[in-house]
Amino acid sequence: MHLAIRNSVLVAAIAALVPTAALAADGTFDKTLHVNGSVMLSVSTGSGYVHVSPGSSSEVHIVGHVHANGWGFGASADDRVKQVVNNPPIDQSGNIITIGRHQDWIRNVSIDYDVTAPRATALKARTGSGGINISGIDGTVSADSGSGGIRADGIGPNARLETGSGGIHASNVRGAAILQTGSGNLELSLTAAGDVKAQTGSGSIHIDGLSGGLRAGAGSGTIEVAGNPTSEWRLESGSGGIHLKLADAARFSLNAETGSGSVRVDHPIVMQGALNRHHVLGTVNGGGPTIRATTGSGDVTIH
Repeated sequence: MHLAIRNSVLVAAIAALVPTAALAADGTFDKTLHVNGSVMLSVSTGSGYVHVSPGSSSEVHIVGHVHANGWGFGASADDRVKQVVNNPPIDQSGNIITIGRHQDWIRNVSIDYDVTAPRATALKARTGSGGINISGIDGTVSADSGSGGIRADGIGPNARLETGSGGIHASNVRGAAILQTGSGNLELSLTAAGDVKAQTGSGSIHIDGLSGGLRAGAGSGTIEVAGNPTSEWRLESGSGGIHLKLADAARFSLNAETGSGSVRVDHPIVMQGALNRHHVLGTVNGGGPTIRATTGSGDVTIH
């Protein structure tokens, strides 16, 4: 008797799981929009990824991967997917294109976007939770993720890349850039001059090819920068080393300080004030833009 009851309970439990699995549904929409001239493109999704890459100079091509879970207030997952596929959240007014604005009208649906656009596009990409990947866009790029990593390659100047939690990897950026994350590592390489701002709550910062001004801050993590200071550099780490690699001919004034660590300068330096292993003040190659490097605990090295 007890065995029969147990078997009945097991069968009921298994049966209860079958409808739940059936609740998930997927679909795809594919849309091509024709443009003529400079494009302003905005792509946003609540939960899902955004990938944008270069394509035809006269088209914006959008592929949306739609996913639904849960009951959705009376509508089945299949019905909700069909609603999105049949009426994708895409608006066009000439060369101004908005993707994802009206997605919230259907509950418990997520959309991943794969988009190709002209290289000269000015892009705004946003995701609540999901990664953003952008390549080959020459216009101004703005990317914002609530929680997800951001990758960018071969983008134009004045880029702004921000995430609440996640790493940011940006390579071959052609000019000024702003990178910010609540927690995660920042990696940036530049191919043209421009000022940079990089900020992480917890994580490391690595910058290559910088020619311009710099503001870099890490709550806890190492800061490494290679380049040429053409205007002020200000670097601060709560707990982590600061390591700079500069050309032998670089001209700068240095103010470097560490709470518990040492300051090492490989360049010939004209010191100001008394010799102190925790605080170095002086000029290199006659002086120039000021480099201020401060860390609570860690070494400061200037190569």
